[in-house]
Amino acid sequence: MRLVSIINCESGMVLAKTVFHESGRKLLGEGFELTNKIIERLADQGVTHLYIQDKATEDLLVEDSIPLEVRREATKTIHHHFQIIQSGQKASMFESRMMKDFKRILDMLISEVKATKSLMNLLSHIQVHDHYVFSHSLNVTLYSIALGVKRGFSEKQLYEMGLGGLLHDIGKMLIPPEILHKPAKLTAEEFEFIKKHTEDGFDLLRKQADVPLLSAHCAFQHHEKWNGKGYPRGLKGEEIHLYARTMAVGDVFDALTTNRCYRGAMLPHEAMEIIYADTNTHFEQTAVERFRETIAIYPIGVTVKLNTGETAVVIGYNEHSPSRPLVRVIKDPSGHELPSYYEVDLMKHLSIMITECDAIL
Repeated sequence: MRLVSIINCESGMVLAKTVFHESGRKLLGEGFELTNKIIERLADQGVTHLYIQDKATEDLLVEDSIPLEVRREATKTIHHHFQIIQSGQKASMFESRMMKDFKRILDMLISEVKATKSLMNLLSHIQVHDHYVFSHSLNVTLYSIALGVKRGFSEKQLYEMGLGGLLHDIGKMLIPPEILHKPAKLTAEEFEFIKKHTEDGFDLLRKQADVPLLSAHCAFQHHEKWNGKGYPRGLKGEEIHLYARTMAVGDVFDALTTNRCYRGAMLPHEAMEIIYADTNTHFEQTAVERFRETIAIYPIGVTVKLNTGETAVVIGYNEHSPSRPLVRVIKDPSGHELPSYYEVDLMKHLSIMITECDAIL
């Protein structure tokens, strides 16, 4: 199977992996032949990539980082309880059932992330979502837990930061939808309204006995920047709590790699270039370095172009050097398909580099 950006998908391509709705409902099954109309609808619904059947990679299987049933249960739980908050039922928002549900979900997610043996590849699960905040909250939680494991956090720390990840954007449930989902550029007044979600979220969470104060501070501080130019308080460096500065990397990475109403999604390596550029200004250097070791910069199945001019597909990871994966070369520098493919481990051939990603189908 080959991972192809939605903008590069064409009518007649055949799905190699099922597309799900965030509720877990199957929308398009493996073997479905795409049409231009279906591709447009998927793009409009936030799908950024699809796995496509392909002769050059027919033996390539991509496993989900998180099992479907766990992701489905987590998304369903977030969706249910966030909608209660959005409806204005604040009095019952943190009743015991809600916190029991979140604890159960976190226990599952922490267990799954700790058990994964490969770099986290959230692109492997293709889904349509109705509300960006719900799927974003889950992805930030997963990235935060994975990064916490990489940084050696204890079980207690993973739970506190994981809960903070689930709830970090809870203040957005109080923002009018016409502002939260506005496709055009926000006015200065609207942006100030958006920025208040950090304080509003903290104000909601700090009053709940079942929410650790440090988890509440994830909502308060996840938009602070290492150089002190973030909001709401302009905290600088280690004034920002460890959880919040750890979570900030995954928060921005997920935002960059997700289709939004005002721009398209980036591929992971493009998002990481932006994050690298903001190291020691927006982000703590250690958090960026550990995150780089945690996620799949070049996801398995993605098409790349090499500095040799050849076209290849990523077929494996090098855990200690995510930017130098194992690739299968499928086309020569002139773009002609090779009669027989061959594999190159970029860790063993340091003169060969990736110059483009998803550039050539």
